[in-house]
Amino acid sequence: MINPIMTWRHALNLFCGLLLFTVAACGSAPARQPVAIEKAIKAEHEAHRALRDGDLMRARELFRQSMLMRQSLDDLPATARASINLSSVLHKLGDSAAALELLEEILQRENMAQIPSDLRIAAVFRKGVILADTGKSEAAESAYKMALQECGKQCVFAPGISNLGARLSLTKGDFSTALAAATSVISSAAEKDELANARRIAASAESALEQYATALVHYQAALVLDKELALSPRIAEDLRGISNMLFKLGNKQEAEAYAQRAEAVNAANKTLH
Repeated sequence: MINPIMTWRHALNLFCGLLLFTVAACGSAPARQPVAIEKAIKAEHEAHRALRDGDLMRARELFRQSMLMRQSLDDLPATARASINLSSVLHKLGDSAAALELLEEILQRENMAQIPSDLRIAAVFRKGVILADTGKSEAAESAYKMALQECGKQCVFAPGISNLGARLSLTKGDFSTALAAATSVISSAAEKDELANARRIAASAESALEQYATALVHYQAALVLDKELALSPRIAEDLRGISNMLFKLGNKQEAEAYAQRAEAVNAANKTLH
């Protein structure tokens, strides 16, 4: 004969056990990603931290690690993202040839369909910047137009693309157009990097227009930003700009002091790299 009390207790115990199992399952940690992906993500995070701290050498090595890890998994979008980040760091460190090579790999025709549009825009924009920096104005103009066409005025790269257009206007001697474009970026909510670029472009245009006092203010503002970003080549460029404007304004002694600071920064940077 079955004892009804024991049967009820057994059912209650079974119900409680199932309830506890369900709660434990719901509260359990999600499944971990494969170790290779975790390592790649960790390298990316550490690289961005190094970049924020101004440690470009460490950022370079970490982005390279991340790129190779992603490449080993045949993850084209993630590989492209790491390659763009690495190219940016290489460019800041003065290795423009290596930076362009990485970008060209992303922009190869057979890869384009598998790369998201935001990464394509980033790659062609970075290519335009490097080409402009190396004096290849026609190729830079082509990259600028392509980036502008894909981005429009709404994508996150719009301030940088506007700065690139302004720089190209400078090279063509269209100083008023360059100044207007740079001023637009300065008044926007651009990141420090592009804001400093816009300040420097505005200063160059104003100098050409013989507006030396306002050009000096822009160079000084760019110097503050570039020091926060710890970008040695740009710091030297800002110091030279300040020196030139002070000389134009008749303050030759202070101009010489800034020129010496620019040379010291350059010398130290060359020794390090």
